[in-house]
Amino acid sequence: MKRGQLFKRLMAITEDELILFLDFVDDISKALLKLDIAARTRHIIDAVQLEDMWQQLDEESKTFNLHIAMRLSPKTLWGCLESDVELNCLEWRLVLPKYADISDELKPTRTLDYLAMAKQLNVVDIERYDVKKTCAYLEKVYDFTVHKKEQRRPFNFSIE
Repeated sequence: MKRGQLFKRLMAITEDELILFLDFVDDISKALLKLDIAARTRHIIDAVQLEDMWQQLDEESKTFNLHIAMRLSPKTLWGCLESDVELNCLEWRLVLPKYADISDELKPTRTLDYLAMAKQLNVVDIERYDVKKTCAYLEKVYDFTVHKKEQRRPFNFSIE
């Protein structure tokens, strides 16, 4: 099984959890404030726990990106007790362009449109994980039915 399968599952979980957590009719500044506070307090949404949020300069583009770090929530990790897969340290990061750095003609007005500008999803220390076992575990503890049926992908991103 290829790494892309793991990225697809983590992205589906990320999409679902952020949609659940954020009110997409709110303006983007309110959504970013809500995310920032949640990340600072390591807020648990449902299947994920927000870990951190920060800005970082992209050396190639010389612009800042917003990184949102996530891990599986205790509820989701509960299944590890009877599994040979250790996912307690599994961390991934959604990378977005810094909102203030987006040109006015491209600047989205809705939170969902901003999240759709996601640049990439990074899995920290991905080589530590057996992709096949990790994907099987995620299939066991998370319902991907909607994603399989609709083949939806509201966030466009690259994987690393």
